[in-house]
Amino acid sequence: MNDELYLEALLCEEYEKLLKECQRSLDQWNERSEGMRQTHENGEAAGRELLRLQAGFAKSYTVLQRHVERCQQCQLVARMNQNIGQLSMDTLAAGVN
Repeated sequence: MNDELYLEALLCEEYEKLLKECQRSLDQWNERSEGMRQTHENGEAAGRELLRLQAGFAKSYTVLQRHVERCQQCQLVARMNQNIGQLSMDTLAAGVN
């Protein structure tokens, strides 16, 4: 239980908000693209719409990346994840020998 509270305290609310926006943008782009494929919709207007949706996703992803680069809380979580990954790899390597 204490571990859960600790991890919850590490979560960055801004990161969560930006991540949801990024996922929403990606979903819109994917859904519209799939819809166009299924209906064989094409043409200049369809192409412009897909480019607009792609640009929206790219923008939201860039904003998310920049946040992670500048947020101390997100950097701490990233370092913890790297350490956990390294511990897991070390454990696997020790088991192989």
